[in-house]
Amino acid sequence: MKISKIFVLSVLSILLFNCSKDDEIETGFTTLDLQKIDGNSSKTWQVDSFYSNYNSNILSEFNDCYTDDTFTFYKDKNVAEANLGGINCFFDNPTDQAATLTYSINELEGRVFLNVSRGESFNNDFQSRLTILELEELTENRMLFASGDKGNYIQTLILTAIN
Repeated sequence: MKISKIFVLSVLSILLFNCSKDDEIETGFTTLDLQKIDGNSSKTWQVDSFYSNYNSNILSEFNDCYTDDTFTFYKDKNVAEANLGGINCFFDNPTDQAATLTYSINELEGRVFLNVSRGESFNNDFQSRLTILELEELTENRMLFASGDKGNYIQTLILTAIN
């Protein structure tokens, strides 16, 4: 009898203490969370910072040309309106410049992916940049989109609400 009690206690302790955080199911953003992006109508966000390596606190070489941009998100649209600031990314005086910001929402998993493209031309020369990031943090006033593992972000774009 004593051996069976020890055996049962051993099995229970293995089952109880063998769980790890890796076994936990992560849940994404809820529909209510996602309303913070567009304010349930429209909401404008300023680019706060653009990192090439967030964990090492290394700003991207494009940080200055992004941080004077704003993006307005609208309810039921997956495209944000871009308002580019005065600092250019590729040429001192481009003849033309454009930026697009699109995003896709996987409501089943609660995941949001951001696609930011920016291009400039100067006479016959053209340069562009495409960045795809996942929403990792979301509050009423801040969004953090990043690549890399959770908590170990590499390329990161931080947006701050301005209305």
